[in-house]
Amino acid sequence: MPGFRRWGKSKFQKNPESSFKLLAAILVITLYLIIKEFSNPTVRLRKAPENGAPIQNDVWNGTGGVDTDKAEKVRDAMKHTFWNYHAHAWGYDDILPVSGAGSNSRNGWGAFIVDASTTLALMGLWEELNLCVAHIVSINFTQAHDLVDPFETTIRYLGGLVSLIDLYDAGVIPDKVIDSTTRAKILNRAVTLANALGPAYDTPTGMPWPRVNFNTSQGMGDPPSVYEENPEKPRYRNPVIGPARTGSSILETRTLTRLTGDSIYAANSTRAWAPLVWSKWVSPWDGMVDAPIDVVTGQPVGRQRHWDGGHDSYYEYLVKMTLLAPAADPYLAEYKQRFLDSAYSLREHLASRSASSPGHTMQHLFIGRQDTQWFLNRQGHLACFAPGTILLGSKFYDQPQLHTFALALLEGCHHTYTSTPSKIGPENWSWIPKFGYDDPVYDPQTDRQKQEWRAMGFWAVDEKYKGRPEYVESLFYAWRITGQQRYREWAWEAFSAMDKHCKAPYGYAQLADVFRPTSGEWPGDGEGRWIDMQESFWAAETLKYFWLTFADTSVASLDRWVFSTEGHPFRMIR
Repeated sequence: MPGFRRWGKSKFQKNPESSFKLLAAILVITLYLIIKEFSNPTVRLRKAPENGAPIQNDVWNGTGGVDTDKAEKVRDAMKHTFWNYHAHAWGYDDILPVSGAGSNSRNGWGAFIVDASTTLALMGLWEELNLCVAHIVSINFTQAHDLVDPFETTIRYLGGLVSLIDLYDAGVIPDKVIDSTTRAKILNRAVTLANALGPAYDTPTGMPWPRVNFNTSQGMGDPPSVYEENPEKPRYRNPVIGPARTGSSILETRTLTRLTGDSIYAANSTRAWAPLVWSKWVSPWDGMVDAPIDVVTGQPVGRQRHWDGGHDSYYEYLVKMTLLAPAADPYLAEYKQRFLDSAYSLREHLASRSASSPGHTMQHLFIGRQDTQWFLNRQGHLACFAPGTILLGSKFYDQPQLHTFALALLEGCHHTYTSTPSKIGPENWSWIPKFGYDDPVYDPQTDRQKQEWRAMGFWAVDEKYKGRPEYVESLFYAWRITGQQRYREWAWEAFSAMDKHCKAPYGYAQLADVFRPTSGEWPGDGEGRWIDMQESFWAAETLKYFWLTFADTSVASLDRWVFSTEGHPFRMIR
């Protein structure tokens, strides 16, 4: 692996208890143990794991069965999504749900096909899955349209491929859809893709480059289009990366290493997140990572701390790695402690209860962000993943205080849904903190924002709904872990709203404004209420988590499966 060298003293204080030399030693030991662990892999074909973890509620009293009517409605939504894509955009990464055109935003390999495949498998939609598998085994992952994003490619494509194999090996997918020969072809596609992504990790720190050029097999920084689309994005001397992008490949690659016996995939991802887990930079909050981070030096170039977009799935993977990894992994206790430290730091420093407003006296718990010395009273829909992840950790680690905290956060996300006319929450929102901030960074500026704050206790900063799954994901975890019926009811309310307002001629569109969801509120034919975009995570996650919430609780049990940040299930072989 690349050698490490000391970097000059910076404005960020060095951790006196750690050094690059210590980090290098940790990594050498880690890689040795990984290689030893996988040098003689045990092949488990067509057999479910024998051991798991006690995560799900174990006293259902007849309440954990399938809700047939609701589950079928979700399957119907998946069929509407799939067959319109198949008829009008097959082979493209996405379909534009209003116009019906095909779109390539993920290198042109058919992101929807790979990403949706595990949802089709769990739903038992074999005809649809057959079509997907036929496409998957023909993908040429050595050629790509445009530069390749290692993070998005890993969670959508690589995760989908190895999850399909795990679902087959566990007996979920019948031989009429995938047989042993097809399994070998899918695994070959996964290996080809992972090898092509290898140059992403060729940095002094091991943290991946933001992009990979498959034509030259070289990693590189963000392309100019990123700055054109986000003109406010700061530029730094070297490429930088956030915790999510460097810390969210270890589930996918660890699974691939288990399937192949080749340690390089797990080794790359271990090196990528090691500078976060064993950070040599002092942070004032235990477990939290300062970002963005220079991929060449490993130095934080900012003081952003939060669990929102760009940071989120690193914290998610800390707890999930302790569930996925075999007991032989020597660092499970450190991953656990890192997660617990970060969760309690989140509760202490970033959780903020909203102040009462004239028309809404109830207070709600939201998650803010920290940027240098400023607490930003703003939350994104992406951060609604946190209740589910913290619930998972609270159950596995027996942390009742985190259990209560997680459910309070989930209620806050629920409030943003039930408060809008569409019954769907916005992309971003702000609130007036009740405690500790007499002069908050954000307060309502426009007449509309002031009206929303008075009526709901929060106001929308970005009023769109982008088909995101995070709220539904947390409802799924809450239902499976607590067994409380209200979380199923909340999920049905959310699905009904999306089916009513997002269903478009060729799929499910994003909403331009969750406060104006009906056609009569827009000029002309009312199509302005829709954004002509349907990301693959709509099928990979949003519909999957809806369906699993209404399916029998034995389907994809949390006692046996670990879900990636893109909703792909991996076998828990412990």
